[in-house]
Amino acid sequence: MANDPTIRFFEGPEKKVELVVAPGGRSLRDLGGQTWRRVVEKARAFVISTISNAACDAYLLSESSLFVYDDRAILITCGRTTLVDAVDEMLRVIPAEAVQLLVYERKNEHFPEYQPSNFYDDVRRLKELVPGRAFRFGDEDDHHIHLFHLHRAGSPPPPADDMTLEILMHGIQAGSRRLFCSGPDRTLGAIHEQTRVGRILPGFTIDDHLFEPEGYSLNAISGAEYYTIHVTPQEIGSYVSFETNHRFRGDLEETVRTVLEIFEPKSCDIVFFCPTGAGAEPIGCDYELRTEVVQPLDCGYEVRFNHFFKPPRGPQSAEELAL
Repeated sequence: MANDPTIRFFEGPEKKVELVVAPGGRSLRDLGGQTWRRVVEKARAFVISTISNAACDAYLLSESSLFVYDDRAILITCGRTTLVDAVDEMLRVIPAEAVQLLVYERKNEHFPEYQPSNFYDDVRRLKELVPGRAFRFGDEDDHHIHLFHLHRAGSPPPPADDMTLEILMHGIQAGSRRLFCSGPDRTLGAIHEQTRVGRILPGFTIDDHLFEPEGYSLNAISGAEYYTIHVTPQEIGSYVSFETNHRFRGDLEETVRTVLEIFEPKSCDIVFFCPTGAGAEPIGCDYELRTEVVQPLDCGYEVRFNHFFKPPRGPQSAEELAL
């Protein structure tokens, strides 16, 4: 927090953009690594490492992740990044008329007053680049996401199996945070051995990184599928995100349960994107549902936002402040 130098804080909740180009255009992977590094730098982040397969290049960033396919790019950033600057840079090298889908998402921050912009500032800039519509999922004074999407008449429907799951977790329990904070037990080997972060979905190639003095990021790819995890483990504002485009075949709720068991959050937001008509089915978990929003979008997707919380087991003691 900027007004108290004794408190170490990093803003974990992310901003995200997904851009899809129409068939017949130039492959986004052919733009080259230098182009994508420049895009990332515009957002005030940098590339740490990269893994690739025949379908995807996965960049692990100083602030989250970038996945580049022939037809799409997914850029996720946290901290005090300026993701709209990165979108602007993308549209300098990708003609706006070639863009079939653009979705910009922004999670509510813990301390929005320290961000270089807010969602409304971002939308004003995005509308100078492409036409679009904006939504809020959830209450303004509670957990929510903001979403802007390209709105263009005649957009083709998305592929029937194009789905994305996000699990956005707040208030991580101390035991689950310990491995990701400074200490003698803090190693990648220990994390792999004592958690299931590298085995949440089977058969994926893993690229992960421990940050100093705390924090952790993971990218995982298998064919065209990815999953990614970002852990902000400090006591004030602890946060973890999990995201995947895995084609779930009856194992969606099992995956949700696994992720929540690893990190034990006090609350979580589950966001599910799927093509309109595919049926964004309710996602169950062992938490209580507080908010549920379902919204079809003109770009061919339906979005389900659920906010869950863990009920308290009794009254808590007040925390004495060292002032």
